[in-house]
Amino acid sequence: MDNKNLVDSFIEIAGIEGLSENEKSVASFIKSVFTSLDLNFFEDGSKEKTGSDTGNIICKFGNGGDFLLSCHMDTARSTKNLKPIILEDKITSDGSTVLGVDNRVGVTVLLELVKAIINEKLQHKDFTLVFTTCEETTLAGSLNVEIGNAIKRAFVFDSYMRPGKYIAASVGAAGYKIKVLGKAAHSGIEPEKGINALTIAAEAISKISLGKISDDTTSNIGIIRGGTATNVVPDLIELEGEVRSREIDCVQKNVEDIKCVFEEVSSKYKGKLEFQWGWDFMPFNLSEDNKVIRDIEEAISKTNLVPERVLSYGGSDANSYNGRGIEAVNIGIGAQNPHSNSEFILLEDLDKAFQIALELVKK
Repeated sequence: MDNKNLVDSFIEIAGIEGLSENEKSVASFIKSVFTSLDLNFFEDGSKEKTGSDTGNIICKFGNGGDFLLSCHMDTARSTKNLKPIILEDKITSDGSTVLGVDNRVGVTVLLELVKAIINEKLQHKDFTLVFTTCEETTLAGSLNVEIGNAIKRAFVFDSYMRPGKYIAASVGAAGYKIKVLGKAAHSGIEPEKGINALTIAAEAISKISLGKISDDTTSNIGIIRGGTATNVVPDLIELEGEVRSREIDCVQKNVEDIKCVFEEVSSKYKGKLEFQWGWDFMPFNLSEDNKVIRDIEEAISKTNLVPERVLSYGGSDANSYNGRGIEAVNIGIGAQNPHSNSEFILLEDLDKAFQIALELVKK
């Protein structure tokens, strides 16, 4: 890899603290880069809806064009005490923290793209850059980004997969929250006067399918809490779970089945139930004749890589854009082992991700 600027830029950006809803420091850094290059940019008003301390940062080249390049500013875990290590073939942390590859690799690639365009006076198409908030928690930044109606396609630089691969299809995920309401009683003196919410929850859980329940569908209950003391029959158990699938109807059916089971068991024990659910992100599946697919495959091919279409079981800003009617793919940038202390980025992948971005905007 001969682009030392990419490495230097990544090291500088990775160490900036920017957890979800607290991306202001990262946004300020991005603004400073744009200001130094005499570029016009703006911060949208999305923080009123996302809860972040900053809006999304948006920069238009020319008239903004009909497509955007996007990455997110937040990390799932802190990079505050990051000690990066540059090896012969990759960058890692010292193992005590995450490296911040998700998604500071994306931020690095797009900022270095801007610098190359300005400093080297590269001929480019009209396009828009978007740096989003809250991707790691709610996708709220991309759900509420203020980009107008001209944008038809989006290229998201955020996948842990290596360059060459791109996500053109993704499952959707619905999250639900359950409150099982029983009746408290002294567990030693008169437990029969209580209604054990834990018994209800346990029996209901035993009757539903969890894990991988079909080739394209998964179900999980990830949070269970309740109880007040060891000598009190628990009167409240709270659960949080999710269902993921490529098919909207499949998600809805499984969520409804879970609700029905909990209602039946609650009724059996004369308890009560509160059940809420909603979409975390919607599924998408782009056909090969979509322009965004043709564009990304052409860009990847020009970097001497072989394009490979992939299905993702995770969500990203690409789900948000597709849900808004904007054709979007999530591009492999090699941000490997995301969210763990063993995160790393291969130097060649950092360079290839940059080259793909360059090919997307070059005339």
